[in-house]
Amino acid sequence: MRLDLTALLDGSAAKQEWEYTYAPHDDGPQLGDEIRLTAPIAVRVTVGAHHGYLSLDAAAHAAYETDCARCLEPLSRTLDVSLSRLIETDAASGGVTHDADYEDSLLTMENGSVEIDDEVTEALLLELPMVHLCREDCPGLCPRCGKRLADGPCGCEGKKEIDPRLAILQKLLEKSE
Repeated sequence: MRLDLTALLDGSAAKQEWEYTYAPHDDGPQLGDEIRLTAPIAVRVTVGAHHGYLSLDAAAHAAYETDCARCLEPLSRTLDVSLSRLIETDAASGGVTHDADYEDSLLTMENGSVEIDDEVTEALLLELPMVHLCREDCPGLCPRCGKRLADGPCGCEGKKEIDPRLAILQKLLEKSE
């Protein structure tokens, strides 16, 4: 969503607030193929004017579904993130250069407005867990039969399986006995 900041820039308001929902667009940051949003991302934004800069504070809530990395059971999760950025106004920029680390926290304004959807999507992406598990001690799937081990033993434990590439050596062992 493009936030119109003209009321803050002309001094008629000291603070503005927005609430909206959106779905990430195809040409911006994506949450990944394994993440399926169950509802649009909800965002609350507050922008205030401070000494030539505008400060932006945003909070986002995303509800999504994914699969357990060990047993492939479907999971429903939510994620809440917050972010703070500075928006450099034309009056404050004045040809000032900033450190590269500082540049990451600045948003650029175009024609009195700023777009933050990509920033919010990126913050959500950075907060997603690397691995989603249904529970911390999930035993996963049996590597032989594929049965979900949380449902109980599969019966494959007693069976000794030989790698087919080494089966010829097993025949040699049987002949020597």
